[in-house]
Amino acid sequence: MPSCDFRARSNTRAERRRRGVKRRAAGRSGRRRDLPRQRRAGTTRPAGDRIAQNGSLDTIDAGMRPLQALAYAKACQRYPTESLRAKLAGALPNGTRFDTAAEDVHPAIAAIPGFGRARMYVWTVTADRSAPGARPAGEYKIQMILPNQERGTRATLDLAGAFTSLLGYSPDFGVFVGWQAELHAEFAYSRNVQCREELLREARNTGWAVASPRVLRGTGRDEVRIAFTPGNLLHYLRVSREADREGHVGKWREACFLAQTPNARGLLPGAERELDENIERQRERVTATRWVRDRTFSAKVKEQYDESCAVCSIQLEIVEGAHIIHVREEGSSDQVWNGIALCPNHHELFDGSAFVVDAELHVRVDEARVEYLEENDLASGIQILTDYRGEPIHPPYFWERDEDLRQRMTQALTRRTVAAGLA
Repeated sequence: MPSCDFRARSNTRAERRRRGVKRRAAGRSGRRRDLPRQRRAGTTRPAGDRIAQNGSLDTIDAGMRPLQALAYAKACQRYPTESLRAKLAGALPNGTRFDTAAEDVHPAIAAIPGFGRARMYVWTVTADRSAPGARPAGEYKIQMILPNQERGTRATLDLAGAFTSLLGYSPDFGVFVGWQAELHAEFAYSRNVQCREELLREARNTGWAVASPRVLRGTGRDEVRIAFTPGNLLHYLRVSREADREGHVGKWREACFLAQTPNARGLLPGAERELDENIERQRERVTATRWVRDRTFSAKVKEQYDESCAVCSIQLEIVEGAHIIHVREEGSSDQVWNGIALCPNHHELFDGSAFVVDAELHVRVDEARVEYLEENDLASGIQILTDYRGEPIHPPYFWERDEDLRQRMTQALTRRTVAAGLA
């Protein structure tokens, strides 16, 4: 049971506003001083030093030549390897046993309770910054390079002996993406595999997003891409394996994943002629379910937090109700214990797990995410996140009044913290 005592703090609106002003002022006067490995004006680090500090070289075989190691680290380790592994481990159920080294993600092999043996290749999803016109706008990608793979050579994914998945993790959105491993089993050095930004956004906001089939260039084969929050990783593995066993491809695979949307399950069509109509209806049903839930949920949550952001205390009639367990995750609920009132900025950061709230109601920031944003020159305004690291949030009214609701919220917060790899 949470040990913090909020009665010692004044929770009046005026006091919370004053605390917010003091934190923001401190952030402006000491901006970035508390952040790890930040860039200073007029200073740079050698590329090799930068890679060594972020942990990328931990996964590189000692036999790699320096230039080969540097290329591997820069091209496919945009997010620290240990952080990718932490995200993977946190998203899998308790009792998962990894058979590969602690830093391995190319692949990571694990025995997963309730699933069995799985082989998972995981790369960082980053924005595609190809020359204008070279690729459609709004694309994100992974770059596939295996340890010891040399420039100009081809490599293969091991598909034998365990269910194999090809995954990406997006530090920008806090979600995983799944592609069909068998369609990318053989690949050239630094092979790009894409997904659309809107797929990542939908998954961040809801927990589960299914793209329409997309023809792979040069193969003529359709691929269905899925994006999902860490709490849905096991569900994705199960549905993906079942779709493979049933031989679902193209629109049938799309319909299968739509029908398995958590908390919005549907049925597959009985015949090919019904497929297009089934997909259209399933998408309408999933969208309608989300909006109905949001409309009934947010008002109840905001009332519990005095219509103010639980993190920064702002009101201004812009506060929203955020789900702790995402709408499209098993175990989600529209009860007040599954909600936190947040301003739009903190809502979006919370949905993407840039921070979580632990069982003691303290803000826990994803420090690897902070470093990633800084290293990629995306950290302007980062104090809206880092100013609140370790700070207690304003608790809901029921926190000291209803033991059952408090216990349920504590369990939801713990589950979210673990799944985000921040436990």
